[in-house]
Amino acid sequence: MQSLRRLAFTLAVAFALASAAPLQAAQPTDGTANEVLRIGVVDVARVVNESPQAARAKSSMATQFAKRKNELEAKSNALRQDMDRLAQDGSVMSEADRDKLQSDIRDRQRELQLERSKYNDDVSDAEQKEFEQMRADILKIIDQYAEDNGYDLILGDGVIYSSKAVDVTDEILAELGDS
Repeated sequence: MQSLRRLAFTLAVAFALASAAPLQAAQPTDGTANEVLRIGVVDVARVVNESPQAARAKSSMATQFAKRKNELEAKSNALRQDMDRLAQDGSVMSEADRDKLQSDIRDRQRELQLERSKYNDDVSDAEQKEFEQMRADILKIIDQYAEDNGYDLILGDGVIYSSKAVDVTDEILAELGDS
């Protein structure tokens, strides 16, 4: 339902811009010159995926959480080995040893599940924080680019079609690379 509303809104904006641009261009501002509405489009998803800031964020996240990820993998492997040992040797183990190993496996499974949940929450929180910072940086660069190059309007998400003539994504990526 939300995508239909977004589509309707996008079509309304596109229609309004298409209708207003010729009217705006036909109206002289100082009696001699015609004003032309300058519009650009940015593929926001592409900017987010291809920007140097995104690469730095991914690298930072990988470094920040590598130790915990490796620890979780090591615990998971050790648990899997004990589960395999129980499956193979359980029938020849004493009842007390088998019960002790089963109890230990259950406890470690619960602990591992809890640690994974905390890890995933921490990664998600860190990704959100990185994304918000990256988004702010990207919007700042887009605003500055629009001002420096005389754009009246820069569109992003929700654009159904744009020609290469108004696509400024490459220029924005270049600006982000310079920052």
